[in-house]
Amino acid sequence: MRISYNWLKDYIDLNMAPERLAELLTMAGISTDAIHKTEDDHIFEIEVTSNRPDWLSYVGIARELAAITGSKLKLPKTTVKGQGSRVRGQGLKVKVEESGLCPRYTARIIRNLKVGESSERLKKRLEAMNLRTVNNVVDITNFCLFETGEPMHAFDLDKIEGREVVIRKARKGERIVTIDGIERELNDSVLVIADHARPIAIAGVMGGLNTEVTGSTKNILLEAASFDQISVRRTARALGISTESSYRFERKVDLNNITNASNRAASLIRESASGEVGELTDIGKRYTQGKTITLRLSRLNSILGLGIPASTAKKIINALGLDIKKSSKDKIIVETPPQRYDLNAEIDIIEEVARIYGYGKIPSTIPAIVEQDEKMPFGMIAEKRIREVLTGLGADEIITYSLLGRNVLKAAGMEHAQVPEIKNPLSSEQEVMRPSLMPGMLSAILWNVNRKSKDLKLFEFGKIYIQESEAKFSEKKYLSIGIAGEISSWAEGSRKCGFFDLKGAIEIALSEVGISGLVFKEARSETYSHSCAALIELGGEAIGTAGEVAKRVLGNFDIKEAVYFCEVSLETILKHANLKKRFKELPKYPSVYRDMSLIVAKEVLNSELVSLVRNTAGEILREIKLIDRYAGKQIPDGKVSLTYRLEYWDPSKTLEEKDVSSAHSKLIRALEEKYGARLR
Repeated sequence: MRISYNWLKDYIDLNMAPERLAELLTMAGISTDAIHKTEDDHIFEIEVTSNRPDWLSYVGIARELAAITGSKLKLPKTTVKGQGSRVRGQGLKVKVEESGLCPRYTARIIRNLKVGESSERLKKRLEAMNLRTVNNVVDITNFCLFETGEPMHAFDLDKIEGREVVIRKARKGERIVTIDGIERELNDSVLVIADHARPIAIAGVMGGLNTEVTGSTKNILLEAASFDQISVRRTARALGISTESSYRFERKVDLNNITNASNRAASLIRESASGEVGELTDIGKRYTQGKTITLRLSRLNSILGLGIPASTAKKIINALGLDIKKSSKDKIIVETPPQRYDLNAEIDIIEEVARIYGYGKIPSTIPAIVEQDEKMPFGMIAEKRIREVLTGLGADEIITYSLLGRNVLKAAGMEHAQVPEIKNPLSSEQEVMRPSLMPGMLSAILWNVNRKSKDLKLFEFGKIYIQESEAKFSEKKYLSIGIAGEISSWAEGSRKCGFFDLKGAIEIALSEVGISGLVFKEARSETYSHSCAALIELGGEAIGTAGEVAKRVLGNFDIKEAVYFCEVSLETILKHANLKKRFKELPKYPSVYRDMSLIVAKEVLNSELVSLVRNTAGEILREIKLIDRYAGKQIPDGKVSLTYRLEYWDPSKTLEEKDVSSAHSKLIRALEEKYGARLR
């Protein structure tokens, strides 16, 4: 918004340089972006926040400056001279059909005008606002808009058909030529001002050319009203129009100011164009009550860290136009003015006092450092440790969108998932909430592959969303890991990544938070390859899935390389996590290692064999590892050779051969009996 320094001085005495004025405005919250010097004036470019529509007028800015500087505010006179006693409406019928979209509508007839050129002073005022002058009547309505913040419009009364003005919705297909000379087609969502035959203005946005005030106009209808913010905004956007009027209606005008603004405009028109001013037809809600808020001085000084006296606080409150209803030693009961829609609670009043008192007077202090037993929540510490481990393994963290398009969901093989839908999505890419982290992971892998980065290790902490019933939704946090391409090491060189690289990554990451004993069970899923899919269990509870992403799914994402993916429930992991560090005594006695090669049916799971060995060998079995798997020559069809390395250890003594042999023989017999295993 533009503000003329000379025009502003009509409402407040200013004895300071424009640069100093700009500084005061900025420190009070009215950001001044630039100052332009003209031949005899200074124009300020200010930025007004959407919650302060009262600043969209010279009176509003002057009121703010009066509070800041202590100067007296000079409000313009609004007395209408020569009004006389006339019949209400003077024979013109005004009807408001859409009271919800037009809370208040006022109309006043002014007859026998002399429409002509505006005074030089008025021209200079409007030119300072980058507005062209039209004639004395139209210019006065524009002048009053900037002065009071209330948009007004003047119609040529003799061009209104049927002696009737109706505020209604436009009918589908109706058209209007606006004062900019453009014909616009309307629909039934647009609020219009109409006469007996056609629309004569788009409410709150722009008037029609058919009732424009011209040099031949003798009688006018002066309109001042309040229109619904949302309705005006939607209409302006739909028609591609933005005017000074629509800008203010979109931010809400002061309902209580309408009469004063109309009187001010009528008074100026009477002075400039003569004419007989009629009575005001006023329909709708005429007054809005301000809010009553209690300000505690102790709270004020506690928040600001100051010792503002009660007298100073009261002076600031009064200067801002707030009415002090009652005060005591610690409390001030304040009634806000109707135009201050932004004041709703005690903290808002505290902010007002701070603004005017001066933010620069608030001292800089270092907050007290208070020791806490727990620096971070348990979950954040666990996440941090897992993140550090995965990063150490060479993985990169990604963050993907929670909103997906249905086409992405279908590509990931999850089109039948029960997912929360977005009622009014901003685009086709944001239709549903994600039921899994896989679509985002595959999209990230594709993005990297398309940029020649093929060897990938990625992980993500993110939330998934499930619709459990028509009105019940659940939100759960998961950890996902995805690997693709080749893995390189100094010992093995380069090789294609595989399922066990993924399995090792998740086991190492969770071991950092005290979790071991993950069980990977064979599973079936449309999103994973049938030959490589696993259900991950912890303590008998399913916590996630892992496997090679199905070729069909990869094809939908245009990924040609194999991708291995897992996702586990972080909430379940945290239930089993143990972040306490425990000292483990170094072993005093040596371990005994035995290798064992078994031939078993391919259907037998590694986890089942390991579980049986642990339960059978007893406490001296410290660890069992699968070190080789072979299927081929010398191995019967339908069978597979599995080689395990077993570590036996006793913390209290050196193991003897008989102890190891006894336990080893026992577990081999158990494997033979239950799974038909035989030593190779």
